[in-house]
Amino acid sequence: MRMSQSKIFLVCLLAFVAGVGVASFIAVLFVYAYIALLAAIVLLVVFWSRRRYKLLALWGVFFILGAIRFSLAQPDVSDPSRIAYYNGEDVVVQGVVAEEPDARLDHQKLTVRVRSITEPPPDPLLNAGGGSARGRLLIKTELYPEYEYGDLVEVKCQIEAPEQIEDFAYDKYLARYDIYSVCWRGTITKLESGRGNPAMAGILFVKTRFMDAINSSISEPHAAFLSGLLVGARRGIPEYLLEAFARTGTTHIIAISGSNITIIAAVIIGFMQFLGVSRKRAFWYISAAIAIFVIMTGATASVVRAGIMGIFVLLARQLGRPSRATNALVFTAFVMLLVNPKILIFDAGFQLSFLATVGLVYINPILQKYAERMPELFGVKEALVTTISAMATTTPLILYQFGRLSIVAPLANILIIPAIPPTMALGFAAGMAGMASETLGQIAAWPAWLLLEYMMRVAEGLSSLRFAAFELGEFHWMLMLALYGL
Repeated sequence: MRMSQSKIFLVCLLAFVAGVGVASFIAVLFVYAYIALLAAIVLLVVFWSRRRYKLLALWGVFFILGAIRFSLAQPDVSDPSRIAYYNGEDVVVQGVVAEEPDARLDHQKLTVRVRSITEPPPDPLLNAGGGSARGRLLIKTELYPEYEYGDLVEVKCQIEAPEQIEDFAYDKYLARYDIYSVCWRGTITKLESGRGNPAMAGILFVKTRFMDAINSSISEPHAAFLSGLLVGARRGIPEYLLEAFARTGTTHIIAISGSNITIIAAVIIGFMQFLGVSRKRAFWYISAAIAIFVIMTGATASVVRAGIMGIFVLLARQLGRPSRATNALVFTAFVMLLVNPKILIFDAGFQLSFLATVGLVYINPILQKYAERMPELFGVKEALVTTISAMATTTPLILYQFGRLSIVAPLANILIIPAIPPTMALGFAAGMAGMASETLGQIAAWPAWLLLEYMMRVAEGLSSLRFAAFELGEFHWMLMLALYGL
């Protein structure tokens, strides 16, 4: 119990995280939670002079606070002012498209922030708002007509509570976005435009113009692949190419996640140091690049989280000492859980981001010692060490979540990841040039096209091998824990 203040602070944060995790599986009743909190505070006061018991009581306080924070994030479905109250009924609601529409090959999904409900008529005894309602509604509709962020729409639909789809906990997946109602077959009428946040609308307008410039500068499927790299848009990427990335364990390059940004940021900073750029200067360059990337992709909550984790890796390298990096990592997770506690258990992207960061902070320095005699080869060594470090901590979770083991993933990542930073830089330049002039964009896109073609050929070639990947089916969570134990 003779711990430094830094370690006491660390354990307090870990206790809060543990409280969130336990509450994610076990329903916490507010009355009992607050009684337990009050009791823990009383014990903290009583044993203030006895260090051992004081610390135990303090950690108990943080644990209970974590459980309470998760409980506060759950919706009250018995409240008639919430849209989830009407699950299973035919409703007519008005709301604003709160996020950029998720356009796929044959449909689009809209996230609507509900403002009012007209059918069924609200009970005046229960709902004093006279028809006002709140909550988020996910709508699946035809690809056309197209809708935009900020559109005010009227929706007539029978809404339902999201359910688990086979082995996929779809309800939990949507819960992290505060979505507890879905509409699969409804009628949508656009009433007005421009009802969203002006700053966000401006960002998405620039993003759309940028993607249009890419599409007019590069042929398919290269344009769709480049859009996936730059802004995480998968629309238009052929199924065979997505399968190739999945079999080679490189899907993360077209998914905006903390693990993706983390690995790419680590590779870029290693390459810049190889070129002679100081670590301190490289940190500011890459941090600025991540901030621009987050803005260009629309600055959604998941992308902001990914950007934070990416910048943290760079910060951890600046800090140097593992103990300081540990506190910063756990504090980052603590702040994220304060904002949205549901991501701890229900957001695989957050989990992979956190674990990839752990690998780069703790395993990477160990592997660097073994790789000291290896030639740099323009950053290939850095890509190799970074990839293996991240894979060591993320593979067990990937096996549990997706049940697929890619044998060629290390080789595929070593061959592909070093090409990503120049591809993104050249692709970004081509998109900016294309916004000014289509002809200029097409000329500037050729170098990016060559690199995109190289990465696609590598993924397709390795994925064609019979032993490229194995489907493991259901991977028990105890096996996952055993692998982490090893």
